[in-house]
Amino acid sequence: MPVCRLAARISTPARTLGKFAFAPPKPLMLHNGFVIGRRRFLAASATLPFAVRTIASAEASAQGLRLTYKVASPPKLPPPLELGPEARLEVEFQGSGSAARCSLGLQVLLDGEPHLLPLAIWTEDPQAYWRMREALHLPALPGVVRRADDAWTLAVSGQDEFSARAIPPAAGAESSAEGRPWLSYRHQLSPSWADGPLSDQPVELWRLPAASSAAATQVSPAETSGKLGGWLARLGASGPVSSHVVPAHSERIQEFVRQVAASEFEPFALRNYSRGSLDLPQIDTQFLGAADLEAYRGQSRVRLAGLLIVSVDCVANPHVVERLVPAPCIADPNALVRVMAIRGLNDPSLDEAWLFARCGIDGQRAWYAISHLKSSLAGSEFGREVWGYPTQDGAAHALLGANRFTSSVLRGNQSLYRADGSYGGFSTGTSLNDMVVVTLRPKIVAGSEPRRGELLLQPWYYQGLRKPLIRQSLYAAFSAPQDKDASNPWNRMGPVDAYWADIYDDADLQRLPAARVGEVADIAPYYRDRCDGQLPWEAPPAGAQERTSD
Repeated sequence: MPVCRLAARISTPARTLGKFAFAPPKPLMLHNGFVIGRRRFLAASATLPFAVRTIASAEASAQGLRLTYKVASPPKLPPPLELGPEARLEVEFQGSGSAARCSLGLQVLLDGEPHLLPLAIWTEDPQAYWRMREALHLPALPGVVRRADDAWTLAVSGQDEFSARAIPPAAGAESSAEGRPWLSYRHQLSPSWADGPLSDQPVELWRLPAASSAAATQVSPAETSGKLGGWLARLGASGPVSSHVVPAHSERIQEFVRQVAASEFEPFALRNYSRGSLDLPQIDTQFLGAADLEAYRGQSRVRLAGLLIVSVDCVANPHVVERLVPAPCIADPNALVRVMAIRGLNDPSLDEAWLFARCGIDGQRAWYAISHLKSSLAGSEFGREVWGYPTQDGAAHALLGANRFTSSVLRGNQSLYRADGSYGGFSTGTSLNDMVVVTLRPKIVAGSEPRRGELLLQPWYYQGLRKPLIRQSLYAAFSAPQDKDASNPWNRMGPVDAYWADIYDDADLQRLPAARVGEVADIAPYYRDRCDGQLPWEAPPAGAQERTSD
């Protein structure tokens, strides 16, 4: 039986477009810049179900392992769910290779019928990860699952988190419990946390029918070890009291159940997010109390500290930039783009790169976030889902030498961008800069198609020891020749002229609450890049390996 284990100077005169006046930026005007990348979720019709493929691949193992635990400290459930006479927790391993996953769910009752409420699902497949979060609204987390013979192991951030070993069923063993339908809440967080966790969109309860009609086969209780993300201790789980070999999962259809009162659901609004991704480690995001909600609303900003920031502004091809910026944003006629490479001086998880385009929106100048790359997706779902950050897996490098700086951006084995230059003298003190960032996120509206989106405007501030640039030394280039049909926007940029750079050492970056400033009727042309060509609500392309949903 197989195993599985769940990381250049502008001389153009000023131009006017509508009510926006765009002048060639001066160096002092260009010390701005930063945003974060985000993805989308699925806003399917509240009346029409949509097909979703399972998270295990077509080559998945024909068998998985399910463990059942008694729960001594069950949570108060979001409406309209109830606990049965005895609280039970299910841990299930499924799939093979990168498509394997480990899920943890609480047995619940909906209108007296047995269901399962997923509390956490670990997978290493990035498309499955975003599909679960953004199409199914399930609490997916990055992790690696491996299977060897009868043993399953879940690893998170390179550390073994949980393992289980069960005795295979004997020939002719009797079948036992069938799988339960899964439940998920479709809701959207407000981009302005001061207003509270929930946006003004409705909260909806959706169901994924049982993944297989075949019954599971009971085996001897499994030998287990590990904390399973702290869930076993949090819920007072003891056991496992039973173990089952379960069939491989098949395709499911998600179906709308009912709307839920937002006021009753609010304590569960942050359940899909880790405390670290919110920058609020003192809050237990799984089940919020009154003090947690007050702390969440009361934060003034989200802050990243100990950064090296290398931000380079370039003049690009106007036709390229126009196609990357969605209306009602108005692309800058000077076609200014900005690449910001960030390095965490003490924390490599903060390493990331941003690609922006200058634009006008809502009567002010801003930077539209085209792409955001970071080497680990862990913790990035909050920015991607709440603020529309276009996050993808990639790598950014920013370095300072004695009098030179370099920055580069890569994805996989491909170099996307490189910049370098010289600086002279010493920083005379801490410098403060700001920029306004525009992002795009899907919009959840009952009865709407998932193509609609909304533009969010978010102020960013950064400060640190600013290095004086020697402008004549500045160089920047996108590595690939211009390809208008390329799936990656970095490969569509083509030749650019480096105009200005800001280099900040030992810097802080702060972001403030965001506000909605516009809507986009069809986000697919601008959103497909950040989904690696396949939107979360789409079936896999013909000929591609199918995925199945839980």
